[in-house]
Amino acid sequence: MSAESKKSEPGAARYARGGALGVVAGMATGCTPNLNILGVYFPGWLVSGVAGLAVAYALVWWLGRRPSSRALAQSGLFFCGLTLVLALLNWWIFFSGF
Repeated sequence: MSAESKKSEPGAARYARGGALGVVAGMATGCTPNLNILGVYFPGWLVSGVAGLAVAYALVWWLGRRPSSRALAQSGLFFCGLTLVLALLNWWIFFSGF
């Protein structure tokens, strides 16, 4: 290796690190819609998750009142799965822009 290539390696590594940091910072910001709720901005994924949790709780409560589906309503795995499905469905309908 020549003396010039040894001098350029630290600069190239510095630019590569700066570029990687820029890509990560770009991916972490601005990709999600923000909702203004009472003057506070919340990310859309958080609002979708809370809405999915609330609807899942209401459905499990309703199923728990029916004798034929009481065992299904008492299953923790069913509640977690229903919450996930409803949160993703909420995100897809309101924020995906399809």
